[in-house]
Amino acid sequence: MLFSKEELDEFLISNEQKHENTPNELKGAMQRKDFLEWMDELKNELKTQFLHESHLDPTLKEERIKRASVDFDYFARTYFPHYFTIKGECGLHLHLNEVFTKIALKKESKGEKHAIAAPRAHGKSTYTSQLFPLWCLVFNYKSFIVEISDAVELMEGMLEAIKAELEDNPHLKLDFPEVVGIGKTWRVGEFVSNNGVKIKAFGSGKRLRGVRYGVKRPDLVILDDLENDTNVRSKDQRDKLEDWVDEAVLNLGSADGSLDVLYIGTILHNDSVLSRKLKLGFWNPKVFRSIEEFPQRLDLWDEYAMLYRNADFNTAHQFYLKNKVLMDKGAKVLWKEAKSLEDLMKLRAENLKAFNKEQLNNPRSENQIFSLDSINFYDVLPPISQYYMYIDPAGEKAKSDFTAITIIGKGAKGFYVAESIVKILKAQSIIKTIFNLQKIYKCRLIEIETNGGQFFLKKWLQEKSLESGVFLPLRGKNNSVSKFERIESLSLAFENEELFLHKSQTMLINQLLEFPEGKNDDAPDSLAGAFLLARTKSSIKRRKHHFNSVSRIRRF
Repeated sequence: MLFSKEELDEFLISNEQKHENTPNELKGAMQRKDFLEWMDELKNELKTQFLHESHLDPTLKEERIKRASVDFDYFARTYFPHYFTIKGECGLHLHLNEVFTKIALKKESKGEKHAIAAPRAHGKSTYTSQLFPLWCLVFNYKSFIVEISDAVELMEGMLEAIKAELEDNPHLKLDFPEVVGIGKTWRVGEFVSNNGVKIKAFGSGKRLRGVRYGVKRPDLVILDDLENDTNVRSKDQRDKLEDWVDEAVLNLGSADGSLDVLYIGTILHNDSVLSRKLKLGFWNPKVFRSIEEFPQRLDLWDEYAMLYRNADFNTAHQFYLKNKVLMDKGAKVLWKEAKSLEDLMKLRAENLKAFNKEQLNNPRSENQIFSLDSINFYDVLPPISQYYMYIDPAGEKAKSDFTAITIIGKGAKGFYVAESIVKILKAQSIIKTIFNLQKIYKCRLIEIETNGGQFFLKKWLQEKSLESGVFLPLRGKNNSVSKFERIESLSLAFENEELFLHKSQTMLINQLLEFPEGKNDDAPDSLAGAFLLARTKSSIKRRKHHFNSVSRIRRF
């Protein structure tokens, strides 16, 4: 790529200042002229990194082409070595390799959607918006590729980088002479290669209706960082952009549904368009974080951060070297050769909010209460002494509301969520689900929220219990504490390591992360009810045991 989003923003700000006194009727044209000159300079700089002659063995040409046609990683590293100066394996790149191969070499005509969240500075745009289109172009896997970003200038720069490779890359010239060179259409933001593949750039939200290449419609769309830090703050803007993606972008392809869509970016807001798509299974979602597993001794890293902020980097670095074994233990980094654990923890010390957003894909709003770091997880359910169930049924008049059912168990070290069911259920389905859960878990007590006109469900459950002979230890719960306070109280339970979830409970986790600004909070509300019920009953039980033991001692 010719420039990053940050470099583009810096140029545009500088250029705006340069032309602050330019007449309005001339300003736009002059700013555009400056941008094109700047981009051309960067394109020429890129070309200086190319070798004058290819070092590839001409006698192995056919062998290379055959392998490169089915192996994206081999293709990229063989023909574009100047992009692979950093060694090491990165999970993001391995996943992208799988996705690219699936899209390019698929046998069926049905299109696919892929949504991928990637941390900053991990090569996502170089791989997705430059090298992958080149692979599709060289081997004619796609005929019309559309690339879209928040700023069209960013994609124009990406296309210029692709054109630079086609113009002067010696390895491509050796093995693909019929592809390289300037094509019949060769403009900024749009070109057609000599083997007839078209690539066109757009900015997000722009008019796309009727985009064609002769009789062909796009067969691959790449969405790369569609949102920016400003427009993502507005729910109205987020809704508009999602509508544009769903209505304009996804309908760009032909009527046979063969369009492939690859959406990659960094999550800038917990309700961003990318974040929304990552919650949909048919988008084949995948989230990557620069730190996949945090080190065990975060207390030492807190000391490191204090030294880094209050002394200097050298002092902090010496502290790290002295305690490296302990401070590295348990950590797993996405691409350690590019960003080491210390590099990342330094970013964390500089600005935790920015680090969570840009490196962990876990943005936090000012009002956010829960984060992935604050939630405790278990892998295998430990021995449980008692189970409890809490039911938060959908409102009587809200046909689309979710019913949330939580099963929580008391273990030796705390309370464990065994089940978190969040579905749109009719009354009979709710009743059936509750009885099935009770047969499995034999809950000591079941509470059902009766606020909002849900008394009928409690009555039906009691009647069904008598009919079936299955005992339901059921009681109603009329909440007087506000929903916000109930859910907020869970933060202390997580902080005290009393409450544990399983990573498979994705809807519960997502709603916790989005609280209090998310669209739904049924799952956290049900969890709060279940935790309060289990904790209260366990506490009462302990007090009763203590009282009885004292009484027996006194009798003797």
